[in-house]
Amino acid sequence: MDWSYRAIGRGADTGAGWAAVALGCSLPISTALDEILLVLILALWLAGGRFREKLAAVGDNPIVVPGLLLFGMYIVGLLYGDAAPREALGSLSKAANLLYIPILLFFFREERTRRRALAGFLAALALTIVISYLLRVGVMPPLAVFHITPEDAYTPFKHRITHGFLMAYGAFLFGLEARRQERRSLRIIAAVLALAALANVLFVVSGRTGYVVALVLGFYFLLCQWRWRGVAAALLLAAVLGGAISLMPSSVPHRRISQMADEMTNWRPGRPEATSVGYRLEYWRNSLRLIAERPLLGVGTGGFKGAYAAAVRGTGMDPSENPHNEYLMVTVQLGLAGLALLMWLFFVQWRRAALLPGGFAGPAARGLVLLILAASMVTSTLIDHTEGLVYVWMSALLFAEWSERCPCPSS
Repeated sequence: MDWSYRAIGRGADTGAGWAAVALGCSLPISTALDEILLVLILALWLAGGRFREKLAAVGDNPIVVPGLLLFGMYIVGLLYGDAAPREALGSLSKAANLLYIPILLFFFREERTRRRALAGFLAALALTIVISYLLRVGVMPPLAVFHITPEDAYTPFKHRITHGFLMAYGAFLFGLEARRQERRSLRIIAAVLALAALANVLFVVSGRTGYVVALVLGFYFLLCQWRWRGVAAALLLAAVLGGAISLMPSSVPHRRISQMADEMTNWRPGRPEATSVGYRLEYWRNSLRLIAERPLLGVGTGGFKGAYAAAVRGTGMDPSENPHNEYLMVTVQLGLAGLALLMWLFFVQWRRAALLPGGFAGPAARGLVLLILAASMVTSTLIDHTEGLVYVWMSALLFAEWSERCPCPSS
């Protein structure tokens, strides 16, 4: 048996590659397993050595530099902010997920590894769909291992916001799979799963974030499928769905949309709120005030909590740690400079996705950008565990085809 340093390094890299694949299976299901796998991937990547070669293998990838610069801005934000050390390091640790993009890019360079990783992620989504419906029809009881609460009765692994986020993107990915599969049986399975995931978002789980994301991704999918005829189809479908929902006052989407409309109507600026929509509008308004006070560089990394608490002190408003909007979260902390870097990263991904080979990676990558852009309007996606890691993991998986052309030199 070869116990040389290079052999151990190759073994460590092989193990890290399998851990990266396993992370895709874990993301829709287990936060604890995610954390274990992230530590394992990093440890094995370090144990594998050959860092210059590894970085050279992904150095030409267009998403590496924007991601690293955005993380670097969080480091700069430590220098001028006055956040408590715990808050500053906590925010930095969330941003550090961006460092996994070049690491995962290296392990996803091989097409075989990418196929396994995508298959595992889609299998985990399919399992989630099946269990959600089994819970809905009462065939499966709410087991103790599931994430079951009165509000999340049919979301086995995540709370409803994250569940809707995953199901909406899952519907989009399964739709792309149905479009590219050559075998009729596989096309049918993928199409059924796509429709099941979409129906799960719209009629089973009561997450309004899922509605927003499903609407955006559904529109883009139809546009990809039929170009401008798809726009007409999307508008017609939206009208039909809207009419159907309005005629079903007892349905989940009708109740949630009506509730949202009522909460928006009843919101009053400056008055403490006690509703979901009211809280968000309150958070957004106060966050914009903080941005206006320090627009260029913000209050520093991790400074949102303290700055917001000071802004609402004595008003009776909720001293939130999170504005439920990623754009506001970044801009309050890092100013317009940080927001510009974030949008540059998204812009690079959107533009370069069109150049990815094949008929799946490009639309899936643009769908990922739309997923984050849409969800970030109503939640702080990159600091939320699952949403942020799905973005990082899928970015590496889909853009790794750039690095496939630059194999790591053999050892």
